[in-house]
Amino acid sequence: MNEEKLKQDIVSVAANLAKNLHVGQVDKAGVDYFSGHLSSVALMGRTWKEQVIGYLHDASEDTIYTEERVLDMLEEDLDAPLPRECREELAMVLQLLNHKRIPDRESYIRAIGTNELATAVKLHDLTHNMDLSRIINPTEKDYERLERYRKEYNYLSSLSK
Repeated sequence: MNEEKLKQDIVSVAANLAKNLHVGQVDKAGVDYFSGHLSSVALMGRTWKEQVIGYLHDASEDTIYTEERVLDMLEEDLDAPLPRECREELAMVLQLLNHKRIPDRESYIRAIGTNELATAVKLHDLTHNMDLSRIINPTEKDYERLERYRKEYNYLSSLSK
């Protein structure tokens, strides 16, 4: 299998896995989580890794599975192992993007900022989250969250220049 085809297959399998892992979940706008949020974040990805992480970035936060188990399932569905370096990188980025692993939001964002791939995907995630037009009647809480997201976005985007 050529390398480009393998990358496309990994993205496709990641999308299908994310869809299955998040069945029944909805985003803050009440839209199916996979089609409303995860697909939006993944489609902003400029590389295949950004797309894979875009689909899987919330899997270990919002399901019972660890990052390692999510990658095991990805390999099972792909019916092939990921190259070792690739798996290690994806695992590290998924861990950085799991806010449950870091005690406070500021430390979480700073940790993401240490990794280019995690930063890129988090910027896509924040971009989608900041779009309040998808929420029919935004509340004060939505506007407060938007302000926090803007600060995080500005911090992370200043690192990626």
